[in-house]
Amino acid sequence: MENLTEEELLHWLRSSAKSGSHIFSHGYQGHVYLYEHKGERLILKAPTGWGVGRLIRQAMLRNEYRVYSRLSGMEGVPRCYGLLRGRYLVLQWVDGIPFRRARIVDPEIFFRTLLDLIKRLHRAGVAHGDLKKKDNLLVIDGRRPCLVDFGVAVIKKPGFSPLNGYLFNLARRFDFNAWAKLKYGRRLEAMSREDRDYYRRTLVEKVARRVKRAYRGIRKGLGIPHRRHETS
Repeated sequence: MENLTEEELLHWLRSSAKSGSHIFSHGYQGHVYLYEHKGERLILKAPTGWGVGRLIRQAMLRNEYRVYSRLSGMEGVPRCYGLLRGRYLVLQWVDGIPFRRARIVDPEIFFRTLLDLIKRLHRAGVAHGDLKKKDNLLVIDGRRPCLVDFGVAVIKKPGFSPLNGYLFNLARRFDFNAWAKLKYGRRLEAMSREDRDYYRRTLVEKVARRVKRAYRGIRKGLGIPHRRHETS
């Protein structure tokens, strides 16, 4: 970012959006662009769509910006360079591989490090809430975890706020449950006694699982192919 002005970046982003180029991926909040120039790489997230849908995506990006601001300097979380024009989130490029495709050198150390990162996140007043989605966890050099995509994260508010407190604690529980499922996969029966302290399925997750099963059953009955992301 040292040799790059906001206007230059904004011009590049608008040009990319118009031509449909440099799109790295698609997320809840819209398009994710990869900026590359003279060895520098950045990730830019821009809302898409119109009307209420766009307003919701912009709100999610602003929430994500607040999360990154609170977690600034924390190892295992990308650096945030700001919210350009209040709409476009500019992030550090992380040279990692999504957990789904990564080969982990030492799983025991990796998941211990990941658990420590989740706890540090919570102590900072942030619960990710969507770690079950395996693309939100990157693996660096096969050893270190990095968490991305905080669009639905819950930030703990100071003072008395019952609803926020409930949502924060619920999201914290989601994070720990996701950690256990990422570590053990479908072999939950192999979970150690120590790790069982972190795995307590919530009513929300139980209901969601039933709904997902019913949905899959309907798709199967209609002969609609299974989609991979539904396994996450």
